[in-house]
Amino acid sequence: MPMYIFYPCLEDGSANSFEAYELSDDAAAAEQRGLVLAGHASATHVMIWRDGEPIEPGPPAAAPNRPSTDAPEA
Repeated sequence: MPMYIFYPCLEDGSANSFEAYELSDDAAAAEQRGLVLAGHASATHVMIWRDGEPIEPGPPAAAPNRPSTDAPEA
């Protein structure tokens, strides 16, 4: 199984921690992204690397009980 590294990032893009998991595929990693974000109150998004390569970031996952970052522009 591939190794996925999750970096919970602050609004400025910096990360001061990471979590690593062996997961079956990118779909499982996308689900895990939301759990990682939910566990880091100061994070605005999570970057994922798979086996040493960055995965193209999708839209930030909204953590449970946190407002979505996909608000429409005024």
